[in-house]
Amino acid sequence: MEVGRILAPGSIDSNLLKQLRPGDRLLVEVIQKTGEREGTIRVNGQDVFALLETSTELGEKFWVKVANANQGNLLLVREPIVEKQGDIHELSQQLQQIRERGFPIHPEIIALLREFPKENPGFLSSLSEIIQGKMTDEFLANLRKSIPEWANLSEENGAEELVECLRKLGLNYEQRIQQMLKLESHARETEKNSLKDTFKFALLEAIQKQAGRDHDSKGPLAQLLQKLTGQQLWFKTGTLDNAYMLLHLPLLNQGQPIPVQIAIESARKGSKMDAHHCRVAIQIETLEFGEIGIDAFFDQDSLALRVLTREQQVLPELIEEVMDETRAKFSKLGFNIVNVETGNLDKAIEFQNFLKGLRRSGVDIKR
Repeated sequence: MEVGRILAPGSIDSNLLKQLRPGDRLLVEVIQKTGEREGTIRVNGQDVFALLETSTELGEKFWVKVANANQGNLLLVREPIVEKQGDIHELSQQLQQIRERGFPIHPEIIALLREFPKENPGFLSSLSEIIQGKMTDEFLANLRKSIPEWANLSEENGAEELVECLRKLGLNYEQRIQQMLKLESHARETEKNSLKDTFKFALLEAIQKQAGRDHDSKGPLAQLLQKLTGQQLWFKTGTLDNAYMLLHLPLLNQGQPIPVQIAIESARKGSKMDAHHCRVAIQIETLEFGEIGIDAFFDQDSLALRVLTREQQVLPELIEEVMDETRAKFSKLGFNIVNVETGNLDKAIEFQNFLKGLRRSGVDIKR
């Protein structure tokens, strides 16, 4: 899998070009960056002007393979950094997304992005049992209060409730710290106290208290921190034209935590995602019908839906019962439902892959 390209046009010693063959392995050092995608690299002791991948950083050293060497051009493809060569195919799309987000190709980041979609999305569903005795009862009670109740979400307050839940979990923890440093002293102190109410702060504090004692780097607290960090990485929307995010969201249904998976791909609208040109995939566990998937495609003011379940016998009748109300609610949001289909959740492989982060290229998807 190609993890990065370096195109070195011109100023290449002809003898060097004659010696290189596709597949040859070389060590490259980035010694200068003169623009977003331009700079100078050092190959076999020779400094060469190069067109670089955006994520390439000054001072980086990495191994590449020669993909092409002819007519004065040298195309070098960065080798992926993975623990096993067998992982390359599996990680190919995640590695592409790492580049899109501007992250360094680092083994720990690769591992977090790879493992997060594979783990149980209900990582907070059994939170009380996982960390019982490691955090205060008061904190656990406050955490449960911060998780929205499914029945209480509505078109008036649903979005605000979900955003507040993510904030209390600490998905923007580091961003808030950075912004806090720019505040005046009084406002800074207020924000600092607010940060202490997040789950991430309590988790980091508990891990710090374990340090030097019986701290288990593979224990439940460390696993929760890795899960939360993986969520933060997938929550970022990237750097290229299309934005993508993956979210495992905890909700309460009659007081019981249920896991929800959400994947969104959209065109960009400034620094935000474009709600009028996007795909939204949702999978949620229900008490009566088990897992249900919703695959929604928004295009301008039109919305096409696929409802996926393992209980297909009763699904069409249920959809018919709620269709008028659903059309009316989406109409208030400015969307006209143009098509509704049903399908077998187990056979919706592309939908499941999308929820795992293996997204398609592009947003306007024809099925």
